[in-house]
Amino acid sequence: LMRRNTNFILREIAGENILVATGKAAEVFNGMITLNEVASFIWSNIDECNTVDKLISSILDEFEIDEEIARKDVESFTNELIEMGIVVE
Repeated sequence: LMRRNTNFILREIAGENILVATGKAAEVFNGMITLNEVASFIWSNIDECNTVDKLISSILDEFEIDEEIARKDVESFTNELIEMGIVVE
């Protein structure tokens, strides 16, 4: 089961959705990550969905996107977030 690392927050800055490190995470992660609309949706729904399959289902309900593309994108993005410690399992 996945959940967001609470030391990262999503902020809208100049019309862009930016993931920003706070607290202890800011000591080791000094950058920002710009998220597109789907990535922002994934971030906002990780805690509620907590699995790749549930995230994909939510994305298919929200966006007009092919299921295969959604699966590839969700798996790739969540794996990156996990590797960076932004999402924990």
